[in-house]
Amino acid sequence: MKPFLVHTLLLLSLPALCLADVTSKNLEIISGKSHSSDIRTATQSGTYIESMTIHRPKANTSADALARVNPHLRTLLRDYDKLIDTAQVSSRFEELYDRKISLLKRGSYPTEHNYCDCETILRLEHPTTGKIALWVQGDMDVVTDGSDPVRSPSIDDYDLARTSDWYLPETSYSWRLKSGDPKNPFLDYYPGTKKDLQEVRAFIERKAEKDPGIVWRDVLKSIDSQIYRVEQRGLKSYTREGLSQRRNLLATHDPFVVLPVPWVNKSAKWGPQIGDYAAVIYKDRIYPAILGDAGPSDKVGEASLRIARAINPEASGKNRAVEDVTVTYLFFPRSKEKYRSAPDYALWRSRVASLLDGIGGISSPAALHSWE
Repeated sequence: MKPFLVHTLLLLSLPALCLADVTSKNLEIISGKSHSSDIRTATQSGTYIESMTIHRPKANTSADALARVNPHLRTLLRDYDKLIDTAQVSSRFEELYDRKISLLKRGSYPTEHNYCDCETILRLEHPTTGKIALWVQGDMDVVTDGSDPVRSPSIDDYDLARTSDWYLPETSYSWRLKSGDPKNPFLDYYPGTKKDLQEVRAFIERKAEKDPGIVWRDVLKSIDSQIYRVEQRGLKSYTREGLSQRRNLLATHDPFVVLPVPWVNKSAKWGPQIGDYAAVIYKDRIYPAILGDAGPSDKVGEASLRIARAINPEASGKNRAVEDVTVTYLFFPRSKEKYRSAPDYALWRSRVASLLDGIGGISSPAALHSWE
């Protein structure tokens, strides 16, 4: 494990703990001290792990250190040093790691990638203009969510998006359908899929009644879990109402990013809202985007497949775009348009360019990507 701040957990029940990640150098075995019955009694829950050392990251606040993460930052952002030298660490950073530690205490053991997904979160305020932004430094996982029957009316249009195990047909950013617009294909897909699964289940149930072995019982459990998945993702009344009345962003088409649910639509000065503009910086390129969705409270660094593939053509719902914490997400609070509407990429680029000017500007307009 890497040397960060230490957080010690005592007498935890960690059923998901992967001891393969614990090397012989940091695994201490206490032999010959207690009987199994003594250990069970002492821990009550029967946990044989007495303590663990969890390394809790600290926020990076150094302009030089962040420039080492991405050497192009100083070149791209004209007032980079002024912004970072006067920045304050956002409370969101500690909140993020409080949630990660809380999950650990409850027995959820994330991979090193998912645990160390955030380098820093900074509140920026330009010393001359007073314009603000929220700086999030992280990796980039891929979001494939969204559905829009006007631009993608067939269920086949979503084959790429649905390769993700976590695909959902809605995004937080949405706008109203007009009279005469096509019907969202997921309004038929989810009921039809549930019906098909129930027919398969009836067949498997008959097999399980004749054969008490584990095979058919396990298949039956799998079918039940898929029926539950379909019900949760597409058959809730509020989901069906939303799909019947509104259009959503398409992660395969639209450049948007995601923040944790608790961070979004808050009254805090640096609190971004759905629809606010964002600039995604990777290496020497800046990608204009909006905050289009809200996601899990214990992770950062998520972008739509459109952005992800502009950065890494191999990115998909199963392959993240950027493994390390070299992606900068700049959010501009209170920058959203008054009314939501279909994506206008030229407008988004123009607005992001203006917002970047407000915090000192960029070295070259050509560095700001244009979406086709």
